[in-house]
Amino acid sequence: MIEVPEISVERIAVAAGSIVADNASLGVDHKTIEATGFPKRRMAADGESLESLFLKAAADLPQCEFGRIGAVVVATFSAPDRFPSLAVRLASALGVPPCVPAIDLQAACSAYPYAIYAAGRLAVDTGRKVLLFDGDLQSALTDPADMSTAPLFSDAATVSVVSSDPSSPRRSFFSFLSRASGALSCPAGGPVRMDGFGVFSFVAAEVSPFLSDFLQNVRMRDSRTIDVFAPHQANMYMVRRLAKSLGLSGCLAAGGEVYANTGSCSIPLSLAHSGLKGRALLAGFGAGLSAAAATVEIL
Repeated sequence: MIEVPEISVERIAVAAGSIVADNASLGVDHKTIEATGFPKRRMAADGESLESLFLKAAADLPQCEFGRIGAVVVATFSAPDRFPSLAVRLASALGVPPCVPAIDLQAACSAYPYAIYAAGRLAVDTGRKVLLFDGDLQSALTDPADMSTAPLFSDAATVSVVSSDPSSPRRSFFSFLSRASGALSCPAGGPVRMDGFGVFSFVAAEVSPFLSDFLQNVRMRDSRTIDVFAPHQANMYMVRRLAKSLGLSGCLAAGGEVYANTGSCSIPLSLAHSGLKGRALLAGFGAGLSAAAATVEIL
């Protein structure tokens, strides 16, 4: 487990694909909708790119902040170009000074905790706030004929304003887990391929005890309560079962019923949707297979 000066998320702004697709009307089986908890999903319209959604989300932030940003971090697996990086393009579009570090990070469903860790360290080292973009356009990477996969994935983008005060005695904690597996994979051009049972088994057999051990170790070092549990919204049945196993059902931040599975940005999206604040346990898990856990303060 990694311990760092406490990391805070000061704001989260969101932009989802403008098309609201009703899964039932698109021929998705009722049992699939009931099992996943995803009655609808969001899809990017023609002309909506990942970059444009990120900029749309950033438009909800105070423009005066961009000139004082210490770094730009982008978490995505669906950037259309290998380079220039999406982080560099967004920094330039927002007027962030060119001397500011700007990097892309790819960890699929586990990316948000990884990116929070990177953003938090950059906030400490630069003494400034960091813009953390997390989002993906997933609908273009699915096979519409694959009715076990396509109805699950949505398009969305988020931007989090991350800060850290190294003088504070409070701490944030991180832990990571990875396994080489083809249970959930996506070649460079798609499509996403998923072994639903394999992913479910991974969450039940490895992610649940991984998070339980992490939470136990955190509580040994910090007596503060967890106010918010924000897991990746891979499947609402799975998410609620996971929250129950951790004793955190009462503080679950959920947004999957509205947005479906938006990839790793489902964590900040659910935080923004729920409006929950306080000390949060973040949990990313899925493609890789991988898992990541973090405690941060949501302001």
